[in-house]
Amino acid sequence: MDWLAAALREGHGQVDECADRFNRSAEAKRAPDGAFQHAAQVALGTEHP
Repeated sequence: MDWLAAALREGHGQVDECADRFNRSAEAKRAPDGAFQHAAQVALGTEHP
């Protein structure tokens, strides 16, 4: 998400053409990323109560 914010801030071209697709992809991977992080915390014994 940092690259998108930087591109929008700096005004680099063609961001609008990719932003919707990027945002949908980023949103779609939030749940799997969260599940992986939770599983890793459990496996490492670092899970917060």
